[in-house]
Amino acid sequence: MVVILGAGLAGLAAAHQLGSRDVLLLERDEEPGGLCRSSRQAGFTFDRTGHLLHLRDPEIRRFVLELLPGGWAELHRSAWIASHGTLVPYPFQVNTSGLPLDVRLECLLGFVEALRSEQRAPSPPPPAPRPLAPDLPWLTVAPPAAPDEPSFQDWALRTFGAGFARHFFTPYNEKLWRRPLSQVTADWTSWSIPRPELADVLRGALAGSDKAFGYNPQFLYPREGGIDHLPRALAARLPKGVLRTNAPVAGLNAERRRVRLAVGETHEAEAVLATLPLPTLARLTEDLPAELRAAAARLAHISVRVVNLGVRGPAARPGAQWIYVPGPEAPYHRIGLPCALTPAMAPAGHHSLVAEIAFRPGEAPTPAESAAQTRRALIAAGLLGSERDVVFEQVLDIPEAYVVFDRARREALPALLRWYVERGVLPLGRYGAWDYLSMEDCLRHGRQAAAWVSARRAGRAATEPRRR
Repeated sequence: MVVILGAGLAGLAAAHQLGSRDVLLLERDEEPGGLCRSSRQAGFTFDRTGHLLHLRDPEIRRFVLELLPGGWAELHRSAWIASHGTLVPYPFQVNTSGLPLDVRLECLLGFVEALRSEQRAPSPPPPAPRPLAPDLPWLTVAPPAAPDEPSFQDWALRTFGAGFARHFFTPYNEKLWRRPLSQVTADWTSWSIPRPELADVLRGALAGSDKAFGYNPQFLYPREGGIDHLPRALAARLPKGVLRTNAPVAGLNAERRRVRLAVGETHEAEAVLATLPLPTLARLTEDLPAELRAAAARLAHISVRVVNLGVRGPAARPGAQWIYVPGPEAPYHRIGLPCALTPAMAPAGHHSLVAEIAFRPGEAPTPAESAAQTRRALIAAGLLGSERDVVFEQVLDIPEAYVVFDRARREALPALLRWYVERGVLPLGRYGAWDYLSMEDCLRHGRQAAAWVSARRAGRAATEPRRR
């Protein structure tokens, strides 16, 4: 038997790929999906913040389209950044034409100086992650950080210059990561932050850019509204009895691959696939060595408070899908406008707004304070006409939202993951691998984890003596 802990996208994809009744997929909540879930109340549909399918892998794309045939809308990104009293298109570094002249000059001169500094003394790129093991080329870790390795703050200054750092990269990322950026490493930036050429920056300062940058210029979203259509489609294709909800795990003996549930029953497995947050898995693991337990306790994360608002009337910014807010004028770092994805997200004559407020665990204001601050900031920004227009309000927290990339993570991760894998317990997915992974990455992790299980079975079969 293979036991899978957690029925988010990675766990569901692994169970689907294994395709056998000899699989037990355990989910602590009432429904599968992990954070890829939606709630429907008062005619509004709210995801657990923005979940959009940016697909680069043709195989994953085919897989997703087959799961929900005809059910996907293909959309073009309409993302914006609130800066200096206006909205400029994302990404900031190629779209400054709408900003004051002195800001554009500061950004341009800083970018040119960064290019010159790079030519005079090239800086090494952030270290590339390496495969954890030869049979796991997709499960990658970066080596421990060198003493002189640049921080994210250093990287932003060297890559984009002082102007871009001051007006966007520093305030936005300090608001998101909730710590000095000198404490954040830069090994997550290679795919997520586009670096343009000088000509692109100049064009963006003079006239704006019509060129697509970044990993997410196009994406898929369910036509009927609600990203939970994806995990529901996956769960519906599992053999009966594979998925078990309301089944929280209370303990794991990794050496024996024995999983103990909160209700008291135990299951021993040939392999355990663990999508639980890695620090949670470490706390549950009864035979984890003390030094690895201590290392796992140092892994940091950011929580996000979500304020969902159902609003009477049309949206103030028709077509805008989300807005980044780096400044201190609002508690949130990002605003989502779900009805720009599909009108099905709200009843007729209404729209919705989703505010995301990052906080360090244990440091959040009360939910009532967050909601009040959000409403006031939205009114000041012109995104909400009046508090009387709010017909529905919901505040919820995502305890583990973003993995913090720091030196403690780089130090702990290789040894921690290796210890589990050597015992036939495979951490995977965004939180199991403790990485910055997209939805596509999580689906790929699940499918590749299933292939790893199949290879282990084949290896054992090849080494067993044949029966005569």
